[in-house]
Amino acid sequence: MATTTTGFKTYRKPAFKKMLADDPNLRRWYFNYAKGSMIVADIYLRRLSSFCEHYGISAAEYARLPKRKMEEMAFDFVQEMETKLNPKNGKNYAPGYIECYLKALVAWARWNRKSFEMKIKIANLSSRPTLAHERVPTNDEVRRVLYADTTSLRTRVSIVIMAFAGCRPEVQGNYLGIDGLRIKDLPELQIKESEVVFTRVPTLVTVRSELSKSRYWYPTFIPEEGCEILKQWLDKRIKEGEKLTPESGIVVSTEKMQRVNLRTGISDVSPFIRTTKLCNLIRVSMRAVGLPWRPYIFRSYFDTMQILAESKGLITHPYVQCFVGHGGDMEATYSTRKSQLPPELLEDMRGAYAKESELLTTRKSSTMSEDRITEKFNRQFLLISGWTEEEIGSLGIDLSTIEQGRLQELLAQKNNERLGASASGQRVVPISEVKDWIGRGYEFVTKLDETEAIVRLPR
Repeated sequence: MATTTTGFKTYRKPAFKKMLADDPNLRRWYFNYAKGSMIVADIYLRRLSSFCEHYGISAAEYARLPKRKMEEMAFDFVQEMETKLNPKNGKNYAPGYIECYLKALVAWARWNRKSFEMKIKIANLSSRPTLAHERVPTNDEVRRVLYADTTSLRTRVSIVIMAFAGCRPEVQGNYLGIDGLRIKDLPELQIKESEVVFTRVPTLVTVRSELSKSRYWYPTFIPEEGCEILKQWLDKRIKEGEKLTPESGIVVSTEKMQRVNLRTGISDVSPFIRTTKLCNLIRVSMRAVGLPWRPYIFRSYFDTMQILAESKGLITHPYVQCFVGHGGDMEATYSTRKSQLPPELLEDMRGAYAKESELLTTRKSSTMSEDRITEKFNRQFLLISGWTEEEIGSLGIDLSTIEQGRLQELLAQKNNERLGASASGQRVVPISEVKDWIGRGYEFVTKLDETEAIVRLPR
């Protein structure tokens, strides 16, 4: 196996990298996929390399075979993978893992103008054995790993960004480790006199299009608990002598971890941690407190809490899709996916996130905010007057900021409905029942004829 020597360290160069240097056609195929996703390009190259090594041929030799022969070899390989055991754990290979091999072979055949006509199937393709016993952690379990002595402050920040803001791991440090979330991506974070200050909480996080899997920017937020942990991390770096600028990364490595990029041969002085390394650090912290799942489960935790918040009427579905970085429906194209959002919409998003943050955070506040108390009392007044939860929800009113005049109108409206009065408070009743209506609080207005009279509610 070839090696590459640099001024920093000697790295072993895998065989599949040599394949790129020896085969221009393979190199073109690889870089074509890399334009869409470097991860996919690397995985496809590894799978194709492993397949060719299994049959003792090169990728070019495989591409020169008749299409029928290429299909048969791919089919036989899938059959063998489905029956043999993984030597690492003694279990069958996951269907999704086998499918990745097939996708790489199909992509290579299509690139060489030999698209497979044979429809090769994989048994139990929807099965996910590695996720069979995985579940979303509870608030207490998130808190356990977040504040464990075995969890470093930097890893706590990583968990906060995933569990409280819903960001994918790649947002913090991409696959190549050359970009990630920066201080400028938190516009409400300021550094004043060597101290980190958040001007707004929950604080805004703007995920740039370069970091987004869907390739467009989206906003999300970090609650007070997350801001406190992030402040501790950044204050620590400042005290250690680091000069933070808007371009400084949030989750970063030290200068000792600088390396040379094998693909380009260029010295990599980026402080950002590669996604795989970042996830491994989270995984180690999870195992230390007995959590057996993947680090990605923290994003599942965020999404689950979003669903609960939506079911309680705390947040709308478009906001849920936006905060997790999903494409959304056609409506999102004309609203939340714009390059810039109106300030009113952004503040409404912040307000919705603030309400749902009580579900997300692990430290439950013993005191409620003034807005939350106001909203609770106003809702109770409406319920007592006869309004139902469904009717209150259909009003589309923020009960924490409703004007008292409007609240009185709503209370009077429901009272009139209960008493059977019209919008003006008047009612036509039989002349014989006038005394009864006066006893209910109405006052006599006039007599219509010998049989009916008008009464009304006092003004």
